[in-house]
Amino acid sequence: MKLSAKILVVGGGPAGAIAAKSLAERGSEVILLERNLSFEKPCGGGIPSSAFDELAIPKEVIKREVKSIRIVSPIGEQLDIELKGGSLAIVTRGEFDRVLRHEAEKRGAQVIEGAFRGLIIDGKKYKVEAIIKGVKTDIVAEYIIAADGVNSRVRAALGIRPAKSFFTLSERIRGINTDSCEFWFGLSHAPGFYSWIFPAADGISAGTGSSEPGKVLALFKIFREKKGITQQGLKMIYKIPMWKGDLYNKNNIIFAGDSAGQVMPLSYEGIYYAMKAGEFAASAIIQGRATDYERMWKSRFQKRFSLMDKLRSYFLKNDVTVERLVALHRRFEVQEASMRLWMRKDSSREGLKSYIKLFGKFLC
Repeated sequence: MKLSAKILVVGGGPAGAIAAKSLAERGSEVILLERNLSFEKPCGGGIPSSAFDELAIPKEVIKREVKSIRIVSPIGEQLDIELKGGSLAIVTRGEFDRVLRHEAEKRGAQVIEGAFRGLIIDGKKYKVEAIIKGVKTDIVAEYIIAADGVNSRVRAALGIRPAKSFFTLSERIRGINTDSCEFWFGLSHAPGFYSWIFPAADGISAGTGSSEPGKVLALFKIFREKKGITQQGLKMIYKIPMWKGDLYNKNNIIFAGDSAGQVMPLSYEGIYYAMKAGEFAASAIIQGRATDYERMWKSRFQKRFSLMDKLRSYFLKNDVTVERLVALHRRFEVQEASMRLWMRKDSSREGLKSYIKLFGKFLC
């Protein structure tokens, strides 16, 4: 069997679905290939509420709205911060991804369940081998958007090494309720990362992370004991890429979302940036220059990602520096600068400058 389209999007998560939607609504012929349309990524599912208006996402998918966060330091000091000027929307990833794909489909994208198996460069076009309903299928396209996650098969097919990753263990637990998103720091249970408690539709999502996959289960056990969680739920281990900022496109193949490691350092937020990457990838293709994608991404996000990476390296290196990070966030001006960048996605130079002014002495 053989299919063709101007653009093939590989991966139907937030990056791929927004890319397909953006392309289709501007009249481009696009196929979205997703390996498993029923897959639900184990994820806290927190998205700044401002993203729903910015990206025209149906708000019916929002399960909970969180208006405050709690930061807990290694010695147990708690800091509650009101999310002024916005909220954190909690979604169920399976439903959220399906709704985004449906929005793309409504605008004319062809959504197909099938597995990417390899690609061949054929002149100015790409021939992708896929398995669709058990049948080997060739898909010919002028452009490919690789939005197929941290274990990107498109990336592997081009001989590009996987991104360095953190390993996280997430557990969905019923019978516990919270109205706040909690971020727990400490080397004993989350070295270089944080443990979390997020509200979910039917309980909480709890988890932790580590750069060493063999340790994440033991670390999560320590966190459960520290938090006093006795109930059991469904546990899943998954990877989060560490941002490096070294992969954008290879000719007319564009990498978006986790396949490009586009997860914000320190906060490890990925959904919003994946969706914006999909939007940028679509715009670059509409303009006929895949190389414009890198320019768009760097213009909007490069400085803040670089800043957050430096802050991550400094503050998450030990418990003493984490205590300093929590103490700094007791200051109103630090909270306000953080809300501008994190919740409101302020892209102005003034917002970034205010953050650099507050944290600049730690970046030398």
